[in-house]
Amino acid sequence: MLRKLTFFIIGMVFVISSFSQEEADLDTIYMLGKRKKIVHVRSIYYSNVKYSEPGSEEVKSMEKKNIQKIIFDNGRKEVFNEPVVGEIEETDWKNVVLTENKEEVKGLYKVGKVTGKSSSGNRTAESAERTAKIRMKKRAANKGGVMIYVTEKETIGGFGEVPSYYIEGIAYSIQKPGEDSQ
Repeated sequence: MLRKLTFFIIGMVFVISSFSQEEADLDTIYMLGKRKKIVHVRSIYYSNVKYSEPGSEEVKSMEKKNIQKIIFDNGRKEVFNEPVVGEIEETDWKNVVLTENKEEVKGLYKVGKVTGKSSSGNRTAESAERTAKIRMKKRAANKGGVMIYVTEKETIGGFGEVPSYYIEGIAYSIQKPGEDSQ
C-alpha cells in the first residue's frame, strides 16, 4: 500500500511539473472585450497573428484589430489596440464608432439595424447631423454594439427651412450575441 502511494505521489509530481513547464511556455492574447486566450504565438504579421492552441499543432489566425495586447511567456508585452468597454450602457454611447467602410466591420458580430433622426429644434444642418448620429449611437450601445456600418444618410431641408437629418446603419459587436464575456 505504501509503495503504491509512493508511486502515485512521484507520478503526480512529474505530471504537475510537466504541466507547469508547458504552461510557462504559453503566451496570452488579450482580446478587446476582456476575453483572453492562452496560446503559442507563432508569428505576428501586418494585419494578423498566427497562433496554435496548447496541445495542438494546427495554426490559427486572428486579426490584430480584435486584439488589445499579447503578453509573451518571457514577460514581454505588445499592445495593438486600446481596450474597449466590455459592458456598454446607454451612457457609453460615445465609445461607438461610425464607419462607411464595410471592411472595418469584418470579423465583428451583427446585433441589429439602428437609425437616428434629428430633432426639430436644430438650427443648422451640422447640429441636425450631430443629433441624429448621437441618437443612433445610443441605440447601438443599448444593443451592445461598438461599431456601426452606415448604410444610408439623408439631409432634408434647405434655405429658410428647419434642417433635419436621417441616418441608418447596422450595429456590430465584438462579442457573439447571446454570449457573456468570460
